[in-house]
Amino acid sequence: MFCNPYTTELVVRRRRESLKRERYDVFDLSNNLIFTVDGGIWNIRRKRVLRDAAGIPLLSMRTKGLVPMRYNWEVYKGDSTESDNLLFSAREPNLLSFKTSLNVTLPPDQSSTVISSVEPDFQTFGRYIGSSFKLFEPIHNTLLAEVFHDFTWGGLIKGSYSFKVRVNPYVDFAFVVALLVITDDTSNLR
Repeated sequence: MFCNPYTTELVVRRRRESLKRERYDVFDLSNNLIFTVDGGIWNIRRKRVLRDAAGIPLLSMRTKGLVPMRYNWEVYKGDSTESDNLLFSAREPNLLSFKTSLNVTLPPDQSSTVISSVEPDFQTFGRYIGSSFKLFEPIHNTLLAEVFHDFTWGGLIKGSYSFKVRVNPYVDFAFVVALLVITDDTSNLR
């Protein structure tokens, strides 16, 4: 539902609603609202919910474990946190890195008897603040999405800023937005 057969550009606006809450609004280039992401900054599981323009929950994101040494995230369908609804997980591969990177893995196919590899299904590199966020499919080294924008310190200090995301054809942009939010949250915890 959130894939196009052509390159899609989105505008993401992030703002701090209070000391405890952040909100992301995602628009197309015609300024039509596509998604919102809200959630608490200071809750234990750091739960975030991605909703469509009508407010219906599409994805729930939360950290796994109470005090993780590495930031492990799980993303579920809708507002669920049931293991049956797990869509993917994201984990920092290296604690000592200065740039945020995430290894993204899809849940194993329950009907398959093949043991899954330790290689991630997708990888992110960089932070969107420095216009360096990129999402790759590592086996073929295929770029799936990237951020580009004019960064300003004023917006960062106020807690509000916006940036553009270029999503390549046939890539789910709800997936991309979820990874951007996880990357932002993980970067801010450093």
